[in-house]
Amino acid sequence: MSIRIKRPPEYLKDYHCNINVSNTSSRVKYPLNSVFFYKNLSSSYSYFVMSLSSHVEPNTYFEVVKDDCWRKSIQCEISALKSNQT
Repeated sequence: MSIRIKRPPEYLKDYHCNINVSNTSSRVKYPLNSVFFYKNLSSSYSYFVMSLSSHVEPNTYFEVVKDDCWRKSIQCEISALKSNQT
């Protein structure tokens, strides 16, 4: 188990990337959460937005190989590397 402190990349602090919008940086002049509130959305649109915001990408190789789509992507990348002789 790693003891490293995990933080999102700095460049993502300028974007609305997920449901937790309260962590905006003080560097952002006009943070999205100052004008956008989930509670103001209609219920159907709120469900839609939440489904987009809740998409999770795999974090480990073992999570990736469980999904056929990601395995195909890996094979395409390997084929491209081989064809470019890199």
